[in-house]
Amino acid sequence: MGKANAIAAKVSSLHGQQLKEEDYEELLSRHSVPEIAAYLKNETHYRDALRDVRENNVHRGQLEDLLRKDVFREVVKLYRYADRKEAAYYRLYIEENEIRVILETIRMMISAHFDDVIIQLPLFLKEYASYDIMRIGAVRCFDDLLDVLARTPYAALLTPLRQPKGKESEISYTACEHVLMKHFYSRVMSTIDNIAKGTLRSELHELHGTDIELKNMEVIYRLKHYYHAQGSVIRDTLYPFSCHVRSGQLEEMIAAQDEGTLLQLIRSTWYHLDIPQEAEVDIGWYMDAFRYRTAKRKLYYSQQAPVVFGAYIVLQRNELANLTRIIEGIRYQLPAERIKAMLIY
Repeated sequence: MGKANAIAAKVSSLHGQQLKEEDYEELLSRHSVPEIAAYLKNETHYRDALRDVRENNVHRGQLEDLLRKDVFREVVKLYRYADRKEAAYYRLYIEENEIRVILETIRMMISAHFDDVIIQLPLFLKEYASYDIMRIGAVRCFDDLLDVLARTPYAALLTPLRQPKGKESEISYTACEHVLMKHFYSRVMSTIDNIAKGTLRSELHELHGTDIELKNMEVIYRLKHYYHAQGSVIRDTLYPFSCHVRSGQLEEMIAAQDEGTLLQLIRSTWYHLDIPQEAEVDIGWYMDAFRYRTAKRKLYYSQQAPVVFGAYIVLQRNELANLTRIIEGIRYQLPAERIKAMLIY
């Protein structure tokens, strides 16, 4: 079996183990985090990750960390089958994870909840990250963070956004997120162009290009809905990549005078998102639902190992998001039907 076929076969096997509708129904019938942990441990593919967990003592953060660790471990195991030329594409998964850690650290600096950094440190990234994950737990100011990131591209990206010690609350999380994710998306697109051509390139562009475009439309909606942001501010926050949405369409969205017009413009794009005309719309849910459907289709029908891998990452990220919604919903004693409406599967 060739390396590409090996990855596709392994991903197909992993996808077959993912949670199904009956699993979600069972989880929704539980009433506490320990009950959720017990079901995941005894009835699902997370059994190995939770083998040593005592269900009655597990707390929400610990459970979520164990689930993320299990997913990361399974994904990294796929790397051994990677073609040397395509290895850079698979490595992007690690880069995205290490950026998420940086952003979470910045969020903690702004809120001064430093204990949360230590609690949420993904130690499973330790041997793969481009910086010392263990040192992140000691970060207390922007200069500390820049010191940890000194030998990575992230330091140069974040230095212009630095705030002096004692001014952490004035750090712009949005600006930090934008500069890091713009760098990441550039890395994704340039890597695709370097390692792929023909059908593989077009399929990878489709998978990641739609992700970026959906993010751009979500950014426009959120900035206009929650912050009434000016057009220039919105343009500076968008990612300069396109797939199915023309720049003129984005300009129309930015110029929309009311929310109804904006939602209609989003609906009328190539994506044909079925967003309701309501006062409060969780637009991110509709974007994620489209990503989920696209990834599922790619996983079933693509013959390209990197595409199948990328699609699996989207589906597994969605599964973790579903589990987080269930755990949070039960924590806040929400009705099962309300939690179910938040899930995507």
